[in-house]
Amino acid sequence: MVIRALRAVAGVLLLVLASLLMVVGLVLCLTVVLLPVGVALGFLAVKLGKAGVRLVLPRKVDVQRRLEGSVRIPEIRAAVRRLARSSRRPRKRVRKRVRKVRRRLGRRLSS
Repeated sequence: MVIRALRAVAGVLLLVLASLLMVVGLVLCLTVVLLPVGVALGFLAVKLGKAGVRLVLPRKVDVQRRLEGSVRIPEIRAAVRRLARSSRRPRKRVRKRVRKVRRRLGRRLSS
């Protein structure tokens, strides 16, 4: 519980910092000389904003645990577990296929 609160506070602080950096970046973009600095600050602000949003939102693991814990009917709980497992399998298959294709391309390009 305490860690969630700390994550939320850190996320809000990052969002505030990101908004301030975005404003400064926009002001710097108004002058032609400082345009590159303003653009760089804008990109940094977007990255900090994304990190802040990630900290404020619940983690994927927490959502899955609550979903499994809140379901009391055994059949539905089993379906939730199957769905969680099935979402992992395609990722592994895709990774394996990508590796095979890269190996084939590497062999063809090296020949």
